[in-house]
Amino acid sequence: MVDLADLYHHYYLQSYDKAPPNPNPAQFEHVRYLEPCTAFRFQPNGLGANKTKKQNNSNELGEAFCRWFLSEHLDITHVARIDDVRNHGALSWAHGVTVECNPGTDGDAPDYFCVEPTGQVSLAEAKGTIEAVGFKAKKFATWRNQFNRVRVLDRSGNAMSVKGYIVAMRWAVHTHSPAIFTTLSAEDPQTPGERPFFDESGGFAAAVRSLHYAPSLAKIRQPVLSAALATGTTIADDLSFQIVLWECLLPTLKGLRFVGGYFPTDPEGVLPFKFDDGKLVAVPNDPFRLDQSSGTFIGIEEKTFRHLVGAARNGPMTINDLPRIERRITGFSGASYLPDGHVLGPIDLFRPIAADVV
Repeated sequence: MVDLADLYHHYYLQSYDKAPPNPNPAQFEHVRYLEPCTAFRFQPNGLGANKTKKQNNSNELGEAFCRWFLSEHLDITHVARIDDVRNHGALSWAHGVTVECNPGTDGDAPDYFCVEPTGQVSLAEAKGTIEAVGFKAKKFATWRNQFNRVRVLDRSGNAMSVKGYIVAMRWAVHTHSPAIFTTLSAEDPQTPGERPFFDESGGFAAAVRSLHYAPSLAKIRQPVLSAALATGTTIADDLSFQIVLWECLLPTLKGLRFVGGYFPTDPEGVLPFKFDDGKLVAVPNDPFRLDQSSGTFIGIEEKTFRHLVGAARNGPMTINDLPRIERRITGFSGASYLPDGHVLGPIDLFRPIAADVV
């Protein structure tokens, strides 16, 4: 089973920078064009009206499913684009370990570096297609070859073997027979190397974790923190940041607090709350209409956010001490709480409780 709000959450985090979540998490573009059944099957032109659009949508949704699978089934919650990791400041702690494209091959390298629950670093490649993707298919052999196109080298220039994951989605569409289903196929190849790669210093893990959160900090209007994590640099000790703390009204998320804000549905940014005699009151933009929403809240769990601030102040290596987050299910189809601390849902389910400076 796939929680569509979680799937959209992964899609939004990996596809957009500062753009607001639009449309509603439970009704994003791809889901609107599914057939009305429990199987993940697309209506006519559900993936796009032309070849280019279909390819783009297939790739984007394939990446979202890849991140969902890594998080949901392998407990891999931190990922970052391989090109970003290669130039990150945390790699200065990696004892001379470097990343390069294999000069003897052509084509694409895998999409992501990932951090396993143990702290070990791996690679991941996401694919999406309407064609069969059996492990013996020619396409799968081509995807395996992508792991030959990246090399992690030790200080002596010797290649080390890195474990990887291929997560391939085969989409079922209306022209397929009922016997064909949307299928996720996963395999774990590895890059060529003389010995297994072990991230002894933690520099690679720190780079991946920092880059994983940097775009989210930009989304919640913390550009200085975002820039520090994106580059692996530090900020001045005397620089503080104003935040607003929120709580979720869903019983399943009781006791958690989040740092974030909301994107209003109204382009004029009408505030959906007001203080009346010291009490916080929810005020819909047009109380007579039932088809209007107030906006979408995005945030990061408070303890996680404060740890990210510490990493920006003290250096990227401290991010490897991020506290583990208890997995919780929201129980609501329009809201998502991921095990990396990201939360997303209608603003109506959240309320501000305090302001603070960190």
